[in-house]
Amino acid sequence: MQAWTKAPRSKTYRGKAVGLTLALLLVAALAAGFSVAVVQIQSAIAAYIGGQSAWSRAQLAAVYNLDTYAETGHPDALQRSRDWLAVPLGGLDARRALDATPVDLPAARDGMLRGLNHPDDIGRMISLYRLFAEYPLFHEAVHIWRESDTYLLELVSLTDQLADEWQSGAPSMAEISRLRTRLQEVNRGLTPLTEDFRRAMTDASREMRRILSLLSVAFLLVMCLIAGLLGWHLSRVITAAEHKFRVTFEQAAVGMAQVDDKGYLIDVNQALCGILHYPKEALLGMRYRDLVYPEDWDIGRQQRADMLAGTINSYTLEQRFLCRAGDTVWVKLTASRMLDDTRRAPLYVVIIEDVSESRRLSVELDYQATHDVLTGLPNRRSFERSLAEALRQARTEDSTHALCLVDLDQFKIVNDTSGHVAGDQLLRQTADLLHSHLREGDLLARLGGDEFAVILENCDVEKACQVTEKLRAIVSDTPFSWEGTLYTPGCSIGVVPITASSSDTGSLLRTADIACYLAKEQGRNRVHLLQENDRQLAEQRGEMEWLGRIRSALAEQRIFLDAQRLVCLARPDSLRYEVLVRLIDENGAVIPPGDFLPAAERFGAAHQIDRWVIEHVCQQLAAHPQHLARLEVCHINLSGRSFDHADFHDFVVETLDHYALPPSKLCFEITETAAVRNLHDVTTFMEKLSKRGCTFALDDFGAGLSSFGYLRCLPVDCLKIDGLFVRDIANDETDLAMVRAINQIGQTLNKIIVAEFVETDEALELLREMGVHYAQGYGVHRPCRFKALLAETS
Repeated sequence: MQAWTKAPRSKTYRGKAVGLTLALLLVAALAAGFSVAVVQIQSAIAAYIGGQSAWSRAQLAAVYNLDTYAETGHPDALQRSRDWLAVPLGGLDARRALDATPVDLPAARDGMLRGLNHPDDIGRMISLYRLFAEYPLFHEAVHIWRESDTYLLELVSLTDQLADEWQSGAPSMAEISRLRTRLQEVNRGLTPLTEDFRRAMTDASREMRRILSLLSVAFLLVMCLIAGLLGWHLSRVITAAEHKFRVTFEQAAVGMAQVDDKGYLIDVNQALCGILHYPKEALLGMRYRDLVYPEDWDIGRQQRADMLAGTINSYTLEQRFLCRAGDTVWVKLTASRMLDDTRRAPLYVVIIEDVSESRRLSVELDYQATHDVLTGLPNRRSFERSLAEALRQARTEDSTHALCLVDLDQFKIVNDTSGHVAGDQLLRQTADLLHSHLREGDLLARLGGDEFAVILENCDVEKACQVTEKLRAIVSDTPFSWEGTLYTPGCSIGVVPITASSSDTGSLLRTADIACYLAKEQGRNRVHLLQENDRQLAEQRGEMEWLGRIRSALAEQRIFLDAQRLVCLARPDSLRYEVLVRLIDENGAVIPPGDFLPAAERFGAAHQIDRWVIEHVCQQLAAHPQHLARLEVCHINLSGRSFDHADFHDFVVETLDHYALPPSKLCFEITETAAVRNLHDVTTFMEKLSKRGCTFALDDFGAGLSSFGYLRCLPVDCLKIDGLFVRDIANDETDLAMVRAINQIGQTLNKIIVAEFVETDEALELLREMGVHYAQGYGVHRPCRFKALLAETS
């Protein structure tokens, strides 16, 4: 019986022993797995923080090189931008591969490699994302990461748009400026996301550490109940875990250090040694404060105090560190408070990232955003801020300053004859001349093109005129030489006082621009002063308002054509007329040409009107073939400003070809004064179109001083005698003699003679007796709507 009873007990003990052993092994395995998981998670978090550093550097480098490409158009800058942009795009591709169903692990690994993550860390990073991406601790970081996708894809789009613009052969500076502005906005949008991602990962790391610490305590309680075997297994797992953590610590891409509560470094990794150029033995035992640049120690003083007091657990800042050779390096520092159960005093983990290059690129981007690349002077954006500050001082301190706009008079000549390189050198020379003759407190800026601006600080009007006259003389008296060609550039300067009564910066700039324009109008190479209540300013602003109204009328199709017949005195039934442009104002009233054409001529809108008229006339004539068959010639007035545009001839030819209009049906009228001012361009234009069959009339003939002299130079077919001579020929013998002389000489040269402003029967009879070919004026035909004439004669 005893033997029987012992056998089962023996088996029971053996079963308990086996069960206990299995339990010990299971607990040990769980402990080992838990410890490994802790290390893997912490290593993965550290790897993500390191990857964010590479992501941030690549983003800044991509934006910098893309901005450089936008400024210069150099293909190397574009390629560098694309290379750097591939780093954050790799991270984007990796995350999308992990979000896919099913997960695309090869694509995820490839994306992380392109994101400059260490190959050994990628497996842990993938596991962390797959296990904890939707976990509340990491949800914010993942959300921020996904939020950056929109900006990254817009960077790719901006890169392609800038490449297309530069590679088009005719890049639009306005479009490039817009894209550069959007590039800065995208960069400003991405920068806080990188900081938010780092903060979110740091917070997640700290919270995960708390959670894991609590779980560790639970495991320790369990392991304390089991004696030896658990300790043996646990020691092996801890040893392996410590080894893995040490490997991760040493191989991290960012500098890492442990600091004790006294501020001494008790452990550092090789990356930190490389950043500071210290051997590890020299860093161990050093005070943290001795590594900080003395002037930067106060940076983060409050954060350090709060963390020592335990009110915060981490903070991030940028400051300079001292290297071994005495030079400095800018670093981004993240300090975290770490509780260690084996120590009574807290430890601090410091992550240090070298951001010297990123900071240099950021400073350079800021400089480029506010300075002109060619001259190094402040640009328009920076100047307008300075002008606003000068106006604020004038209002608050009752001081007086002066705003001066300087415009070179011969810059276009230098550019056209010697090339843009010479033009750039002239701009640099002018900038140096102006800058060297200004006071220390004065500001010189380049607004664009050949336009400079100066703010003369604490300078009244009289003194400002003296200073600007001196600047004008210096520029005028300093020749510019380029490859054996000597130029004598001058400049026109507009001066406006900045006082407490000045309205705003926009008004000041517009007034200065008008003053500069008036200096040019009065003969160039001079200084013109304007007050904001000046009569000339009011007149110019009135004409500038007309410019806006003209452009609005063109856009809204509030322009139409009248027509006035040129009556042939020998064949009254012939059809020849001149089209006259008219404008309808915002209230529906018809505006005569004398009210808006001078403003269009002065401010460069006349060529747009000319093109509208040519396009409209050709379209209407082509739509009325019966009228076109009967038509002898249609006269179209051309502004002298149209010849300032090199493509004007091509436009006329393309319009004629598009509507298949016989060129002989058009006669272009050019005023004598416009022809004299642009003699070479006008002659070339006439010769080219004459070969196609167009004819030309010299309008207002006789108004100039050298009318007959230009007849031999200009290939005109028709002379229109200035109406000032024609109107009173029945009562004024001098006018009659002038008309007779012009008619006789013109017919001797085989020109068609047209008399303008024929208003009386007496004048008409005298012209018929002289043999003048055509008469034009209210006395023979009052202008009517062009469309009405088309319908009537069809």
